[in-house]
Amino acid sequence: MMVTRRDVVRSMVGAAAATRFPHAAAAAVEVDTADPAFRLDAIMKMRGATDGRICMGYVTGMRYAVVDGSATPMFGLLAATFSRHRKSSDTSYEARAFEIAYFTDLSTGKLLESWTNPYTNKTVKVPQTRSLMGPVEIEAEGLSPIDVARIAALDFGHRFRSPVRIGDDVSITEEIRIRSKADAAGPRFRYNENTTYTAQLKHIADPALATVPTSIAYQSLVGFAPWMGFEGIDGMNMGRGLGRRIAETSEFPPYFLELTEKYHADVLHDPGGAIDGKLDRKPG
Repeated sequence: MMVTRRDVVRSMVGAAAATRFPHAAAAAVEVDTADPAFRLDAIMKMRGATDGRICMGYVTGMRYAVVDGSATPMFGLLAATFSRHRKSSDTSYEARAFEIAYFTDLSTGKLLESWTNPYTNKTVKVPQTRSLMGPVEIEAEGLSPIDVARIAALDFGHRFRSPVRIGDDVSITEEIRIRSKADAAGPRFRYNENTTYTAQLKHIADPALATVPTSIAYQSLVGFAPWMGFEGIDGMNMGRGLGRRIAETSEFPPYFLELTEKYHADVLHDPGGAIDGKLDRKPG
């Protein structure tokens, strides 16, 4: 069984926020950040929302080829996620999401339709990513796919690291570690991702807020995708990016909006339908 990044990313959920953020009280707050209840509440408010609304967020960054210990820039990354989180018990939420991602030229910042691999000089077609993700169950310690049959050939690892408080800010890092099982047939699958969410403690602790303004820092180390043309080369694909949760679609980066209006307007104008799997799953 060959497992692609798209198969895995469909089993997880990305970052985001959907309607205009309300104002939070400015009073000083003292909470126990080690409390699992606080951690779950913080995760949900930074990663999504506690009231079931549709959420949004984006990341902009770069991808590098790591071969023989050397990192070579390949192309830019511009990605966004639409998500919804619904409480399923006192200690968990069910989450679903839809991701759109574009790869861009390092010099012009424009959409790449073809790309020449610097190690092989082979020119390849560059896909767009359009992926339905989830459902997953989120708890204070980590998340797990609800449809486990889809990842049966993988060793799946996920955790939320303990909150880190620096001044008025709280950060929580989400770690994803996925590997092909030792006895799995086909190419090795390797996927490592760290995403750190940061928000102000006073916002997280405010019971009146279901979602909070959040910044995102993203890092990944994954195997080369088949379309990249790295056949026979042992290496990894490293990614990094920065982003934020947003309240309205107009707050997406202008070029993301331009591309999405052209290629995926159905998702932009009906994110709920995309999250619920009601839109046509056209190829990226």
